[in-house]
Amino acid sequence: MKALIPLKQFLSERLTMMTADKCHLLIVNGSFKEGYLEYTARLLILDYRADPVEVLIVLREWLKTNNRHLDVLGKDIQISFSSEVIDIETFDLEIDFPQRDKVVADDSSYHICPTLVWDDTRGGFYPAGT
Repeated sequence: MKALIPLKQFLSERLTMMTADKCHLLIVNGSFKEGYLEYTARLLILDYRADPVEVLIVLREWLKTNNRHLDVLGKDIQISFSSEVIDIETFDLEIDFPQRDKVVADDSSYHICPTLVWDDTRGGFYPAGT
């Protein structure tokens, strides 16, 4: 879940019509089972005064850049959305996308395992971003 914190800043920088105080990141419908946190991340963007499809494109870009765009089977996650159309140029957007984090815990602490990605140069799987 903490890996999603930079998303709000990224959206604020890329979407000039969005202000940080109008963007909220929520975690909903979470579960912890067999060592995995599975949850839905929800972006709530209020009074957005630009193209709402652009938000979906920018979100997909961030997810892909941060290796958070694939499900357990290695397929693209589904991004779902709802919108209140306030007028021709103003929208409230609610965007949901699933996420999954591997948790390793012992008696006194825990850590989240990084997503592993294949590196052709090194010939193996390595933590994303290294």
